[in-house]
Amino acid sequence: MAVASPHAWQELARALRGSLLLPGGSEYARRRRVWNGAIDRHPLAIAQCADAEDVAAAVKFAARGHIPMTVRGGGHNVAGLAVRDGALMLDLGQMNRIDVDARARSARVEGGALWREVDAATQPHGLATTGGFVSTTGVGGYTLGGGVGWLMRRCGLAIDNLLETEVVLADGRSVVANEHQHADLFWGLRGGAGGLGVVTRFTYRLHPVGEVQAGAVFHPLEAAPALLRAFREFAADAPPECTLMLAFTAAPPAPFLPPHVHGMHVVALAWCWSGDPARGEQALAPLANLGRPLGKVGGVMPYAAWQQTFDSHAPAGEHYYWTTSQFDAFDDALIAALAPQAGAPPDPACEVHVHHLGGAVAAVANDATAFSHRDVPFFVNVIGHTAVPENFGAIRDWTRRLRAALAPHARADMQPNFAGEAADLATHVHGSAVQARLSALRAQYDPGGLLAPVRG
Repeated sequence: MAVASPHAWQELARALRGSLLLPGGSEYARRRRVWNGAIDRHPLAIAQCADAEDVAAAVKFAARGHIPMTVRGGGHNVAGLAVRDGALMLDLGQMNRIDVDARARSARVEGGALWREVDAATQPHGLATTGGFVSTTGVGGYTLGGGVGWLMRRCGLAIDNLLETEVVLADGRSVVANEHQHADLFWGLRGGAGGLGVVTRFTYRLHPVGEVQAGAVFHPLEAAPALLRAFREFAADAPPECTLMLAFTAAPPAPFLPPHVHGMHVVALAWCWSGDPARGEQALAPLANLGRPLGKVGGVMPYAAWQQTFDSHAPAGEHYYWTTSQFDAFDDALIAALAPQAGAPPDPACEVHVHHLGGAVAAVANDATAFSHRDVPFFVNVIGHTAVPENFGAIRDWTRRLRAALAPHARADMQPNFAGEAADLATHVHGSAVQARLSALRAQYDPGGLLAPVRG
């Protein structure tokens, strides 16, 4: 079959319930673009899949022609793994159906759904599961990379709540993978960062989560060292209902902050308490009342509302370059290396986020899934971000410099979802034992390497 011939693409178009987008069309131009505006790639075609049968048809077509494939769920991966030059993109954006079984506390979610859509379906039942810190993130890539979020310390990672997947393999077969069926595949899907099949449906465990005690307190930059030490000390014994994030960020033009600090770089301590709100207010008081803050915001609110709080910090189409580092300890030497550069980015949109794990994340054995970073107590995401394309080089260089400054204090590896470049997946995401096991699974389930992520 001449895979590049118009006739071949016409055959695929006729086989799809959805649409086939080819270069030259306006919808192709729109859908080839992903969340990160710095990614500018041109797939051979885009198969907008309406259902799992469409996915299978597109995969079989690609397999016959030995055409590499990528999968677009939310398109939110910073390295742009959803799109590749010379590949067929499987666009799952139309596959966003969510079925909630409130009695069983589970949700069946199609692979193209976004987390805000999941929250909208589960919250009327007073239920939720761990989703991304930004609600416009897609469920697919996020889950396959592990899935950290505001509920993780109480409820576990997204993969810890994954009960089952429906997967189209690289030969077009559809299988169910769970702890009892294709258990080896299920292990690899949970944190392996993709490349094992196209997950058309995820089934998640849900937890009783309605209202949360959540908010943030803003401090001037010079308070960063003291605030980081307080964060470190509180995180060491934090109840599992509590997840914290400390952010170097620009002060928003909000009424809870004085006008003279709007737009200035500040440090903010944010929290989400998913247990009893009254107990959370008491437990968090030492952090909320620390020092002389510039302003505070928060209180008791619906979880879904808090889940969307940081969406405005990650608008689609702007230019991003991320990196991440993981730490066994957050000592004073690390604070001294972090604070000066984190507070002096080249663009006001840049941020640095300091996170902690523990709780339910650490309660699962490191080898139970392909996500092998559960014993990490702290990680730092450096988020180069600019609305001005000409500034991209500067934000990339700043991001790399900050990672280099943190390297003497850090582990060598990083979480899949925060790998800023595709090459990081090969060198920094999985240890040798996990990588060997994933390679064996890919050889079994995708021997032609049609779905393998680009490694550099």
